Amino acid sequence: MIELKHIYKSFDGNRVLDDLSLKFAEREMVCVIGPMGCGKSTLLRCLAGLVEPDSGEIVFSAAEKPRIGMILQHFNLFPFLNVLHNLTLAPMRVLGLSAAEAERMALEQLESVGLAHKSHLFPQDLSVGQQQRVAIARCLVMKPQVILLDEPLSALDPIATGEVMDVLRKLKKEVTLIMNTHKLSAAAELADRIVFLDKGRVCEEGTPDEILVAPREEATRRFLSYMKDLHYTIESPQFDRPELNARIEQYCNRFGLGGQAFRFVQLAVEEALNLIPLEKGARLLLSKADQEVRMSLELMVDDKGVSYIEEDSCSDDLSLSMLQGLCEVLEERVEEGQRILHMELNQERLLLK
Repeated sequence: MIELKHIYKSFDGNRVLDDLSLKFAEREMVCVIGPMGCGKSTLLRCLAGLVEPDSGEIVFSAAEKPRIGMILQHFNLFPFLNVLHNLTLAPMRVLGLSAAEAERMALEQLESVGLAHKSHLFPQDLSVGQQQRVAIARCLVMKPQVILLDEPLSALDPIATGEVMDVLRKLKKEVTLIMNTHKLSAAAELADRIVFLDKGRVCEEGTPDEILVAPREEATRRFLSYMKDLHYTIESPQFDRPELNARIEQYCNRFGLGGQAFRFVQLAVEEALNLIPLEKGARLLLSKADQEVRMSLELMVDDKGVSYIEEDSCSDDLSLSMLQGLCEVLEERVEEGQRILHMELNQERLLLK
């Protein structure tokens, strides 16, 4: 349906797309993943016609260019218009529809995303997830054949993510969807094909199993490892705790875990940090097993020959007791002069939403 041939694009001398070639089939759901700055958003903007490539061509197989809609990461709803008027403005001004016909189409699309009863409200009166669904309905009212989505799930909590995912599951049967995302769980569930971009080029593409389970390229494996693990360096007792908590929350959201999981992991980290001296720093690793939502924490500190989880030498009995209740596995070992606390969190409590 759409083919990009040898697309190049630079901004201020920085090459963002580098000889990029891709094909998109009709009613295919393609998720584009890759590190920050790899060209994902520029790719969508080229497809939407918002950015002109420096060279190369975009070919449409149909006689007429398909109608393309784009949904931006921050929704871009008009705050001074209610939900209904956000949807009717473009059909009236661009398509020349009457107010009555535009309103009929708008209510139809709001019904499709479960928000017809919110048509009289303004964007600020809606949850973030509801705003995203309104943005999708506003796109749908223009009857696109291709929808481009730029990180549509990034600002959503797990409940809102589920609501928007439900809408996308329905849409993938009706239109071509091309979505940039950092949420690998969403890509695994929704995509017919995943494209991994690196430095403006297609590094690898294939089915979700081919890319997420058995990637061929080293760059893909490095990226997936980075996405699945959280690495955090603690340099002193005065480290930035709010930043670490934010990183833990982002990590939990990435795998679709609820707020209870975030608080559970956060509590385990806090209690573990209470047991070890931080004057010389430590390293924190939070990882996810491939086949189940199980996480481990590893805190590495200079080995002084003193156990941090033995009751006789423990510096905080209450934190140790709390940590023992939070973990299925709590053990200590020494590797290359570093004492490692290895923890596997209680699976049932971690998955409690």
